[in-house]
Amino acid sequence: MSKNKVISYVSILIIVLAVFTTTALKVYKIHNERLLEVTTKAIIDSAKKCYYNNSCVDDKITLNELYDKMGLSTQTNPMTKKIYNDQSYIDITNNFQFNEIN
Repeated sequence: MSKNKVISYVSILIIVLAVFTTTALKVYKIHNERLLEVTTKAIIDSAKKCYYNNSCVDDKITLNELYDKMGLSTQTNPMTKKIYNDQSYIDITNNFQFNEIN
């Protein structure tokens, strides 16, 4: 093989690997964001049900409250696989925003 063909093949290989790597990293990042979104959405939906059924009256609803009153199963962070702290809470005054406490 001539030197030009080797350089061409190596260049093409490098370009393909660069495109593949960036695409794979982007897909992985989006996947993780969606996993986190699904988990937090389940927690927030449970908090909304609790709040609108007048079972939870405080401005901050803790996960422990949701576990007791709504029968929510124990929630884990899909990225770290660790169980959320029972004192993590949903802030009603801030448009039902989930705040994780470590």
